[in-house]
Amino acid sequence: MKYIMLLLLLTHYAFGYTLTLNDVLQSSKKHNKLSKSIAQKSLALEAKNRADTALDPLEVFATKIKANPLDAPSGNEYSLGFSQKIVLGHIRKKEQKMTRLNNEANLLEEGVEIASFHQAIKNLYHQHCIDSDNYRGFLTNYNDFSKLYSKKAKAYEYQEISKAQLLQLSIEKRRLYAKLQESKMKQERSKRYLLDASHITHSPKISFSCRDRYPIKAHVALPKDALKTTKEVYRKRVESTKTALKRHSSGIDSINLIGQYDKELDSNRYSIGVSIPLNFTTSKSHEERVAAMYEESATTLKYEETLHQKKAQVVELQETLKSIAIVIDTLKHSIQSYRNELLPLIQKSYDLGESSVIEYLLNRQKYYELNSELYDTQRAYYQALFTLYSIIETKE
Repeated sequence: MKYIMLLLLLTHYAFGYTLTLNDVLQSSKKHNKLSKSIAQKSLALEAKNRADTALDPLEVFATKIKANPLDAPSGNEYSLGFSQKIVLGHIRKKEQKMTRLNNEANLLEEGVEIASFHQAIKNLYHQHCIDSDNYRGFLTNYNDFSKLYSKKAKAYEYQEISKAQLLQLSIEKRRLYAKLQESKMKQERSKRYLLDASHITHSPKISFSCRDRYPIKAHVALPKDALKTTKEVYRKRVESTKTALKRHSSGIDSINLIGQYDKELDSNRYSIGVSIPLNFTTSKSHEERVAAMYEESATTLKYEETLHQKKAQVVELQETLKSIAIVIDTLKHSIQSYRNELLPLIQKSYDLGESSVIEYLLNRQKYYELNSELYDTQRAYYQALFTLYSIIETKE
């Protein structure tokens, strides 16, 4: 079994391996410490909530008195006692619920940040795939041009073209080579960013599938659970303020239990008593209820404004995606026409001496420019797409 595992491992590193978008996301979720931090923070907040609403410590007191009565022998008198504040059970549950709901709302908001980070990972994956396409396309174009240059170099030896023409082709070849190296570096850089962000060890043998890219569509439908987290955060915070209103509407929220033992010179006494704070004798409960009502109003206003802004952003991004998708479709048709129709005609015309080298190079440069514009436009599309998914808080 050990030899089989070793063989698999050696094969794995010898031939390399291809990662999918799902592989990248799984690695990111597994190693991302923010998710683990939120889980630990949730436990810490719940423990703090229980601590804040736990019973106050039992207070114990003791005194010793030296008594010297006029008509009796002197001696020591003792007093022992305790006091305990007891918050009524339903009040303690309401206080725990208030805090718990607010904690859950805060953690949900932090979870949105993690979800946005995963959308950013998806964007990095797509950006790298586009960079890879760009590099492969440029490499093909450079190799084609290099073959043409080799033919023209031989033609120059037979004095079929001028030195000026060969020099112009040589300059273009060097320019294309520089652009090819720039494209290669861009691809390597985006790969490094993707590996770092998803906590994957760097290796030249790693490649990415890119067959699982999100399709480019003019209309991006919104899921039914769009903005679900924002709505849930609002619900929890409103419920917390409503619980606060109920909690501070109680006339009695706690009692104080007191017990005492007194040993006097000629007697022993035991006493036990209860004191009850009367909330209606102070304005504190009233002000707490007023604060809760204002808090609910503020929460609702903030939620409505947040929802309005996000919906406006969503509409804008949907329009942006639609216009970008149309541009991409137009560019693809133009590139196809150049590649299949115009460039072969220009190549033939140049080979027959019917057009100049300048005309030939200008048409090829226009073709490169169209390809470059296509790749940049595709980048812009995916940037907008995953920004949209981040705003609507989807798991797409």
